[in-house]
Amino acid sequence: MSAEESDLPAWDRIEGIPDPLENRALVGHENVLDHLAARYASGRMHHAWLLSGPRGIGKATLAARFAGHVFRHPDPLRAPAQYGKPPANDTAELQVTRNAHPNYLHMRRPWDHKDKRFKSDLTVDEIRRTVSFFGTSAGQGGWRVAVVDTADDLNAAAANALLKILEEPPPRTLFLVLAHAPKMLATIRSRCQKLTVRPLTEAQIVEALTALGLADGADEGDVALAANLSAGSVRRAITLLMEDGTNLYRRFAAMAASPAPQWDKVHELAGELVGPSANDRYRLLLDIVHDYVARRIRGESEPAGLGMPASSPGGLAGWVEVWEKTRRSAQLADEWNLDRKQVILNLFSALHEAA
Repeated sequence: MSAEESDLPAWDRIEGIPDPLENRALVGHENVLDHLAARYASGRMHHAWLLSGPRGIGKATLAARFAGHVFRHPDPLRAPAQYGKPPANDTAELQVTRNAHPNYLHMRRPWDHKDKRFKSDLTVDEIRRTVSFFGTSAGQGGWRVAVVDTADDLNAAAANALLKILEEPPPRTLFLVLAHAPKMLATIRSRCQKLTVRPLTEAQIVEALTALGLADGADEGDVALAANLSAGSVRRAITLLMEDGTNLYRRFAAMAASPAPQWDKVHELAGELVGPSANDRYRLLLDIVHDYVARRIRGESEPAGLGMPASSPGGLAGWVEVWEKTRRSAQLADEWNLDRKQVILNLFSALHEAA
């Protein structure tokens, strides 16, 4: 990778928010870090780990921070059995945050120079960067750490290339394979030790937002609602705050709970979300709708009493149908570049049919 490419942000970077590699304020997941540190210190470290959990909960940051731990302690038998937060001036940690450590390789969707955009897959060429990475002597001695971010993005050729490397790993090599909802080859999963990374609690979400400076000056009610709606994902909470998502949720919940469809307000909302500049808010509304329907299925009420009350068991089948219909509608719109406004109108129509 050229110096110019290494300076590119991640494909899903949120403007104004540190890249996961740069973020040293990891909140939660101490149990995962301690488990990895203990296995590393035992001298029986498995060469590949599958770290799975919902998107945006800190898996990439966790992987980067553990890589720094390995680089600080190149001899496993002299390494501490628990993870310790490094000092601010730690050389290895600073190199990892800049994606500049010679023994660290972070693979994610690459930049397409021809089309001037990020590719939609984690490509086989990206995985093949391991050939040159492993083909040279380890810089500064010690272990090499390769992060696959994420397995969900692997295309078929890339997945097969990764499998070949995992089957015959070079010595003193550690793979950290990240996955939101792992669907990769069963043979890849079988080559990895599995660790589940749990969603954060609401209190941890607030702590993470505070560490990022997003809670400063923000309305406490909005911060609390963002944490509640985040499903344990810092990324989701960030988007809710930065895209006025808490107000978007309140508008949606009020319209969804109305005894009769408020089509004038639905059309107004849909009109706000059709343009390219509204892509993040459109995606956020889809997430809000899907989570809303999921709460109906689980028989849960809405946060702060907003929206509809908990569903009765008798309405379960209808809400399951809405869940499938709304997800399919959004998927088809993406695949065929269909009118977003019609997608939103269909969502509200399905919601009121089930209510």
